[in-house]
Amino acid sequence: MRAPNILIFLLAFILAFVGVWEHLGAPVRIPDVSLPLIGSIKEQLLPFLAAHSFWLVFAAWVLMTIGVLLPKPARQRAAALAHA
Repeated sequence: MRAPNILIFLLAFILAFVGVWEHLGAPVRIPDVSLPLIGSIKEQLLPFLAAHSFWLVFAAWVLMTIGVLLPKPARQRAAALAHA
């Protein structure tokens, strides 16, 4: 195994953090986001996150697994072979 891409790691960390935070029932302060076509999503977002906290953490683990198992780019393989 190897270290995952930093962007995949950060996304997985955020998913896991939000999932655990919602599972614990800690208070969350989300600013009211209003989109022109959808309207306010704050009322719908918090109950959705609380109801799906397990799946957020599960998605984070799956994303980390995929990030670790993806093949290395050719440039990294060539550098690893040059050092061996």
